[in-house]
Amino acid sequence: MKRIIFNTIVCALMLLIGGCRTKTTLPESNTMGKAYDVVVMCNDDAWRGELSYAVCDMLEERAPGLTRPEGYFNIVKQTEPAKATELDKKYSNLLVISVNPAVAEATYSISKNIYARPQTVITITAPSVEAATEFVVAATDTIRAEFEKAERNKSNRANAARPAEQLMEDFEAHTGLDMVIPAYFYKAITRDKDLLWYIRDFPKRADYIFAFTTPIDSTLPEDMQALSVVSAIDNKLATISSKGAQHSYMRLSNEPSSITLTPDVVIGGKPWLEIRAWWEVANDFMGGPMVAFVNVDARTAKATVIMFALYAPEDPQRNLLRDLEHLVYTISKG
Repeated sequence: MKRIIFNTIVCALMLLIGGCRTKTTLPESNTMGKAYDVVVMCNDDAWRGELSYAVCDMLEERAPGLTRPEGYFNIVKQTEPAKATELDKKYSNLLVISVNPAVAEATYSISKNIYARPQTVITITAPSVEAATEFVVAATDTIRAEFEKAERNKSNRANAARPAEQLMEDFEAHTGLDMVIPAYFYKAITRDKDLLWYIRDFPKRADYIFAFTTPIDSTLPEDMQALSVVSAIDNKLATISSKGAQHSYMRLSNEPSSITLTPDVVIGGKPWLEIRAWWEVANDFMGGPMVAFVNVDARTAKATVIMFALYAPEDPQRNLLRDLEHLVYTISKG
């Protein structure tokens, strides 16, 4: 009995100081707003100046790989915590910044589903505005990753609810990987039997999933392996033409700033290389952003490539492409 009472007291204290990460009972309300929206709760006197610049740089810096400028996240508004409305509290991503001279150093905590569900609340507590600013700058990648993971989990729960089971079986037979493919995709015919291509059409946009394997020299340095994969992607895309456009074929854009590489992205317990680039159709007007994930198997000297591409000439691209690329994180074996 004493042990139970002690544990109850400890948990109560942790709740008071923000140490418990998840509420034991879920709120009844669902979150509002769009994916990647963030409401910042911070007192006005702390927000003015360098802290606001640091937070805006962290959340609204231009995301790589898109053909039009969009930030990593959208700051919907900044409000003082005491003045936050019930609507403010229902956004799926909340960033709370608290200046408390009594704390020794700046820290952060993560809570889930405080006011609505599914919701992620990141609270930064610092002894001064200057310390809070320094912490935001230093922890930019970490905080972005936490909000991104929350968006990814939410997206993949929705995608898994309506799977295209036949295409998933086809995908696994082709790649050896078990990955969720949402409903409404269909398999397209390609001139290269090794290139798997799924399409999901909308009135004014289209989603593409590609997959293939390619020989690779795993003894080469990572940058040389990446160049080899980029060349293989370009060759595979060249086998796809645009309907009604003579002598057309897909290719990677030669715009130098369009390609970014991120090594050692962990997916399904294995390291993958992430390649962001732009695609276009030669002798046609089509194009858009894409992201490829590459896993090198040194034993077989082959690289598995999974690509997600978007054609959305009129819509914002970030949320649409992210919803697609989140699918690679559903890989559970292979």
